[in-house]
Amino acid sequence: MKRVLYLLVACALALQGCSIYKAATAPAPIALENVKNGSSRIAIVGTLGVPKMTETKDNAKTDVYEFVNGSHEGTKARIVIYIAGDLFTIGLTELVFWPMELGLGQGTPGRAVVTYGMDDIAKSVLLTKADGSPWEATQTP
Repeated sequence: MKRVLYLLVACALALQGCSIYKAATAPAPIALENVKNGSSRIAIVGTLGVPKMTETKDNAKTDVYEFVNGSHEGTKARIVIYIAGDLFTIGLTELVFWPMELGLGQGTPGRAVVTYGMDDIAKSVLLTKADGSPWEATQTP
């Protein structure tokens, strides 16, 4: 029984601070309202970053983007809870907080396929979650 306790304490000390770091470095939200038909390519690249793939075909350019839409900066206040939990339990709460942060606090991954005309203005925009399901316009993780 003592070995299990020592092992548990050693794991907790090794993991201490991981949830705090993950919460502090979580991605920021993306202004997806800028990604719409009629937006310029420069505005969309400014919002989503450099496209993962670009294809030019039949006087049209198609960009594929992969992104993570993070949480609002105010939700980073959860760091205070993580610090308090670590202090009061000598790091044992990391066994709960760290997996929870990895699963829930790192944003929603998504994809965007944007087709532009020759004038680099978006003609069609398809936003989906990483699993292919549609992205709701008011979705905030």
